[in-house]
Amino acid sequence: MAIRVADLHCDTPLEIRGGADLAAGHAEGHVDAGRLERGGVGLAVFACYVAPSLPAGRAFAEAMDLLDRIDEACAASGGRLAKAETTADIDRVLEGGATTAVVAAVENGHAIEEDLGRLERLRLRGVRYMTLTHSRNLSWAASSGEASCSFEGLTAFGEKVVHAMNEMGIVVDVSHAHATTVRDVARITRRPFLASHSDAAALCPIPRNLADDGIRAVAASGGLVGINFFPGFLDPAYAEAQESRIGDLFEALEAVEREHGDDPARRLAAGRQLAASMRERMAPVRPGIGRIADHVLHVVGLVGDDHAGFGSDFDGVPDLPEGVPDCSAFPRILRELRERGLSEPSVAKIAWGNFRRVLDANP
Repeated sequence: MAIRVADLHCDTPLEIRGGADLAAGHAEGHVDAGRLERGGVGLAVFACYVAPSLPAGRAFAEAMDLLDRIDEACAASGGRLAKAETTADIDRVLEGGATTAVVAAVENGHAIEEDLGRLERLRLRGVRYMTLTHSRNLSWAASSGEASCSFEGLTAFGEKVVHAMNEMGIVVDVSHAHATTVRDVARITRRPFLASHSDAAALCPIPRNLADDGIRAVAASGGLVGINFFPGFLDPAYAEAQESRIGDLFEALEAVEREHGDDPARRLAAGRQLAASMRERMAPVRPGIGRIADHVLHVVGLVGDDHAGFGSDFDGVPDLPEGVPDCSAFPRILRELRERGLSEPSVAKIAWGNFRRVLDANP
């Protein structure tokens, strides 16, 4: 039997809200039911992205609305996509005929609006992990996306958030977090945590990526790093060219969000225009599929094969490596790992087993 894949981070809920029909096919995005099946993706985490630019009072509502969209897409899929929260759920829906189990997450702790009661409501809606920050600092957690913060790491309230997530069974995700935030999470968490869609700073030295100390901290908790497929996080030559040709990507995306935040279809259209322009301008320096393997192998070499996975960022990034058009590409990625010397048991852990272990450890 072919190895199934768990993808720890897809921004597909925004595509669904913009009109994507995952059952019929959605060529404008990276993810739909048919391509998930062709890619062997048995588990896809659909992350509900809450923009930092959303004003107080709207962030929580945004997360809840996107959770509704996940439910609607699964219900409309003809049984091909099915919601799951636990590994038992995942096994049950796959054995029952679904091709992909969908696990819900929230990207950006801004969603809880400094209210632990809202965190609990997200858990009751089936959310299994929350990415603490995005590209901007929160009042309680420092982000890698800003050059400075009035505090380091987590505040006292931030520590309460992590403790509450441990108690509720919401996995703590430190992608986008500042190194000091990763340090504080590692110090106080009682359960394994994730960097769901991050790469290795040793191979591409940008603030968004994890330094080796951060990777070791994630691994020491029993967690894992899901390798992000965006070329600007994978490859330093691409990152350098992006800075000179495009500027700050997050600022460009936030400008789209501010202008079209109340119109999901226009927001997606504007984002696609930005992505198309970026792909054209960055084509000469776009890395190949092997760069994904480089980052996986770096994590494996540093902390072992129990602590690596995939967090593609499909439907959330404007460009992808050559040979990776969408979620159907996972068999090629697994083949690359085998050709680079990883054993079949190691590939199986990275592709499927490691994330299931972390879910089980956050009941």
